[in-house]
Amino acid sequence: MLYPRAMGDAFSDLPAALQAFHAVEDAVAYRGSVEVSHGGSLARAVAGAAGMPRRAGNMRFSFRATRDGAREIWERDFDGHVTRSTQWLYAPGVIAEQVGRSVFLLEPRLRDGRLHIPIRGVSGFGLPVPGWVMQSCEGIESVTEDGRISFDVHARLRGLGLIVRYRGTLARVP
Repeated sequence: MLYPRAMGDAFSDLPAALQAFHAVEDAVAYRGSVEVSHGGSLARAVAGAAGMPRRAGNMRFSFRATRDGAREIWERDFDGHVTRSTQWLYAPGVIAEQVGRSVFLLEPRLRDGRLHIPIRGVSGFGLPVPGWVMQSCEGIESVTEDGRISFDVHARLRGLGLIVRYRGTLARVP
């Protein structure tokens, strides 16, 4: 399981629902809703090129993670627009996620009872993106009072502003 390996002992300090979400032994599936927003038209084009939906607004959302050896395949379905990625352990404490021809380096950390997953590095078409370009890129996950997974993911780049933000809630599919 990827996130327990990346986070070490801190994984057991996550709320139980987040542990179940990230403890992919075979496959997990969730359904819920999401609100997607973008910056301007150029930001929307960049989001689309990175595999994210170009459409904004409230929509149905589903998530499925499948384990493939030491890797996980993540499928996010934004009301018919599927973003597929592959994640693997890149280095101790660092997960790599490939979406299309882009690779993101993620450092999952527990803070204030929530899982923070900042993006610490990006490469596109095999070329590194300078760190100063990333103004703020992070995912934050928590658990609602009724046990749903709450998520808020955003990417802001210097000079372009908000590329994409998607936030919502998910419940496990039995």
